[in-house]
Amino acid sequence: MPAWHSNLNQQSSNKITMFVRKLLLILVLAISTPLLVYSQEKELQKRDVRFTFIYPMSTNGIESTDYTARFSLNLLAGYHGGLDGFEIGPVNVNRHYSRGVQLGLLNATGGVMEGVNIAAGANLSQLDMTGLQLAGFVNASRGAIQGIQLAGVANSNWQNTLGIQIAGITNVSRQEVQGIQIAGITNANYDNAQGVYVSGVVNVNAGRAQGFFFSGVTNLSRDFQGISGAGVLNATRFMHGIQFSGLANVAYSATGVQIGLINVAREFQGIPVGLISLYGDGRHNIDVWTTDGGFSHVGLKLGTKHIYNMVSIGYNPLINDRDVWSLGWTIGSYRDLVERWGDSKYDGYFSKSDFTIKNIQEGRAAISLDNMYTYRFMLGKDFSGGFKMYAGPSLNLLISKEDVANQYTWYSIISGTTRDRGWRVWLGLSIGMQFLSH
Repeated sequence: MPAWHSNLNQQSSNKITMFVRKLLLILVLAISTPLLVYSQEKELQKRDVRFTFIYPMSTNGIESTDYTARFSLNLLAGYHGGLDGFEIGPVNVNRHYSRGVQLGLLNATGGVMEGVNIAAGANLSQLDMTGLQLAGFVNASRGAIQGIQLAGVANSNWQNTLGIQIAGITNVSRQEVQGIQIAGITNANYDNAQGVYVSGVVNVNAGRAQGFFFSGVTNLSRDFQGISGAGVLNATRFMHGIQFSGLANVAYSATGVQIGLINVAREFQGIPVGLISLYGDGRHNIDVWTTDGGFSHVGLKLGTKHIYNMVSIGYNPLINDRDVWSLGWTIGSYRDLVERWGDSKYDGYFSKSDFTIKNIQEGRAAISLDNMYTYRFMLGKDFSGGFKMYAGPSLNLLISKEDVANQYTWYSIISGTTRDRGWRVWLGLSIGMQFLSH
């Protein structure tokens, strides 16, 4: 027979064998769950040793569900009442409970599982599971878990989880989680969660979450309390705590701190830190102001009534031989003087202070080492209709590599050079107007 023909037959035989194995596993999974009935109080007859070829071809026959054993060997598939020791087999199914160690392609228990389950395919425990489960494919438990679940692909639990779940791909829990979930790709929980979620890609919680969420990509939850960190997105309905992400934080109602390039909520109380912090009940202002150095600016101010973020662009018309402009980001606080000092005679007056990081460009946009850092304190008057005017002193620091950048300031209190950069410090003045309501 030609070698290629022999190889072809061998490949066909392997495919048939794999198909039969998968079919057997599917059949066992399909029939094992309805066979599992929680009955922890049932008195079982005890045997030291039992052997099963495939149920009911065993030393206990069709009455195997009335027996427990210290040592059990299942050649193909065993179906027994309980286990109080050690069990080996491709398929191990115990109707009432398992106390000890199970090894096999599939382990299924209808009652309490105490000890260690080890399976190349799946571990199933219908009710309480206490101890450690190891699976090359899936760990599943329909009861509270206390201990650790480890799986090469997924962990799944339909009730409370206490302890740690670790999976190469996914952890799933449909009830309250207390402890830690760790997954290479996704953690998913559909009810309350307490503890720490750690995922390489996504954390998902459709219920309440308390604790710490950390994800390489996205955290999703319905209600959240604690700290949530994601590389791309945090999204929740109600949040009380801290959200920080590399891109966006989104919530319907939030209290606490949001840190991200984009922060969005319909209702928000707390501290926003972002390029854009857009809130339905927050401020939406346009600011126009000028400074002693000749720069005139226009900025979009967003955030809450008391804490705001602003992005701005500026231009210096006093420098005629070239175009000098700037991009800035500001975080600041706002207080009505009536609130601050508790005196109605200050009605309509306010104070605000902020800190601005500004990059100065000349001509076309490019990477520049010209940066200005400014702290301002201002007093102002609200003239109603969203129009306000304010003025106040500023403390400025300019760091620049270009000598011509000294033209951005008309004097300095102190100045110097550090390595290849020059720096200047001066006191200045800022006068501006604000439009639209908060």
